[in-house]
Amino acid sequence: MSSDIPRDLIYASFFFIDIVGLSNPVLSTETQRTKIKVLNELIGNCETLVKSSKDDLLVLPTGDGMLIGFKNGVEQPLKLSIEFHKKLADYNKDATSLEKIETRIGCHVGHVFIVNDILGNVNLWGPGAIFARRIMDMGDANHILVSNELVEDLLEISQDYKKIVHLLHNFGIKHGDNLLIYSAYGENFGNSSIPNEKIKIKTQVLDDEKKFTCEKMAFDIILKDSPGMARFERTYYFSNKTLDPIYEIVANVTTTSKEELNEMNLKIHDENNKELEISKILASTPYSKKIVIKLSRPVFTGDSERTLKIVYDAKLAKNYFENIFTTDTEVFELNFKHYANLKFTPKLYYIDSEQGSREDVEIDSVRTKGMFSETMWTKSQGIKTKDGIRLMW
Repeated sequence: MSSDIPRDLIYASFFFIDIVGLSNPVLSTETQRTKIKVLNELIGNCETLVKSSKDDLLVLPTGDGMLIGFKNGVEQPLKLSIEFHKKLADYNKDATSLEKIETRIGCHVGHVFIVNDILGNVNLWGPGAIFARRIMDMGDANHILVSNELVEDLLEISQDYKKIVHLLHNFGIKHGDNLLIYSAYGENFGNSSIPNEKIKIKTQVLDDEKKFTCEKMAFDIILKDSPGMARFERTYYFSNKTLDPIYEIVANVTTTSKEELNEMNLKIHDENNKELEISKILASTPYSKKIVIKLSRPVFTGDSERTLKIVYDAKLAKNYFENIFTTDTEVFELNFKHYANLKFTPKLYYIDSEQGSREDVEIDSVRTKGMFSETMWTKSQGIKTKDGIRLMW
């Protein structure tokens, strides 16, 4: 069997766009045709496209939009999206309500085959194009949605892309698969809202979630300068008591105010201070995010001193913090830090869900370091899944 790569198999980055609401029966055929013409002209005049060699482009009209593949790099789809959005904004300023154009864009990277249709016309087929379309379909007006695969490639080129690509959620697609999708937005481009088409993933508990053994969990809650804002730091000390290695960790992040994941400035690091990536979002509500974190190296049986630190910012609904635990832990520690001139009398309660009871947790220590005061509690009897804590001050 030959191992040669077929000549018609191409790896490229893809830009898929269509016009939102073009099939609206209120629009006349002439208006629909004008919108398609304007779309083609605006994209055709974008510098990203003009500077690309025709030999490096794959273009497929789709009626109310188009698919464009770039064979010579991965940055072009996002650059074209941003450039097009700015041109479209200028056009829409002077357009009537019926003439205004709204679009949605999906960007991906992958393989396609060059195939001919029954008339001999060139067509494209393959996961690169198919997933670009499915990603686009998840968007609402003005969304620029980008696949996790393309984002990883972009971040290898420049970490500056972190400023404009924001993690959204896993989206359910055909055949039970799901995609981790980012939204690109900034000044004069993109849409920062969450797409209405967001689909919760129906997933079973991962095997890795069952293997995870938490020996100690430490929470630091630090009141910030901004009123009503706090920095949350969660550190998990964990091990693997099974024979199989652990490659991913499932964690649940809760807040007492409504927060979107892309607004929380969430960072995750391991014991070597290496930043870790989120590989899946299993569930996302305004107050809770269940995420899967990809480890930089597997955890084998007997591994020690492995940690995971999750840091994020969130608003405080009132002067309290609650957390329901999604995994057992042998030792729990909580540190509450604030400016020393703020006079608080904090209390920590442990809530036993099975007994329906609440008990005070005794303060271990209170100390002042410079401008900050710190109160610490330790619960060494362990914490069970579904039990909770409530901190009040």
